[in-house]
Amino acid sequence: MQRLMTRRVWLTPALESELEWLAGEAPPNVARHARIVLGRARGMSIPAIADAVGVHPNTVRNCVRRFEANGLHGLLHAGVGKPKNIAFSEAVRDEIARVAMHSPGSANESHAYWSLRRLRAHLYRRGVVQAISVEGLRQLLRGLPLPAAYWRRAGRPVGPLSNEMKRALESLAQGPRRDRSLRAHIVLASGRGLNEMEIAAALHVGRGTVRRWLRRFRRFGILGLHTLPRQAVLTPDIQHAIVRVATSDPRQYGVARDDWSLHTLHAALLRQRVVGSVSIQQLRHILAEAGVELSGIPPAAFPYRSPATG
Repeated sequence: MQRLMTRRVWLTPALESELEWLAGEAPPNVARHARIVLGRARGMSIPAIADAVGVHPNTVRNCVRRFEANGLHGLLHAGVGKPKNIAFSEAVRDEIARVAMHSPGSANESHAYWSLRRLRAHLYRRGVVQAISVEGLRQLLRGLPLPAAYWRRAGRPVGPLSNEMKRALESLAQGPRRDRSLRAHIVLASGRGLNEMEIAAALHVGRGTVRRWLRRFRRFGILGLHTLPRQAVLTPDIQHAIVRVATSDPRQYGVARDDWSLHTLHAALLRQRVVGSVSIQQLRHILAEAGVELSGIPPAAFPYRSPATG
């Protein structure tokens, strides 16, 4: 199987010099992205870069994709300029830890297990936090003895696969569709006893991807690998409600900002129960269709230039 994102990033000498300057002189967030791109250009693996820079491998992949799509402007994305490491009070940290250490049922949730995204959505709805990234939540919970009864660990293997199922999966893995091939390799690896983390590292994908396709295989068998999960259906009334919030003053919804960002809007919609769930991509599409522009940094406003090119 051809692995994803194994190629190096190609740089001209001038662009490499620019990135080296940014890695040493730019603000921390941009400097970190520059080091990621330089590491990829010099042949480092994604896990090695993640360890060296101190981020999740998915952050490395996203950074490289943005750079390949937008060049130096890709080092500044929609989140730059917004506070990343929010200094939560001890009371907020204690409340997050308290919720994470008890069952979802005790928090009036219907699911049996917590995940980082489920916990984040719960915290938004209750107004414990206004914004926190999944990675930020992961870091905040690091070191806590999260109860195995309420948190699934690395995920259970799919179990022994019959010879017939192995042959079908191997055929799918060797097929022309790269997406289905990847899904088949995920299931075959799980059938050999690898856990989610090991599979994600071996196939260079996120653990969420591994977890999603193993869950679909358990529910639907091999047919579940042929179709994509459906996104939540948002009716026209819900879409109008989203646009109405996006064009209102954020302070009406407890957000101490003059204008909305995509992530603060997303958090407010969940907290106010305007929607039960909506992905960032869905939200971006709805706003684009309505012609609503949120605050961000346009590509032309890239402010960090080296003396040689400024």
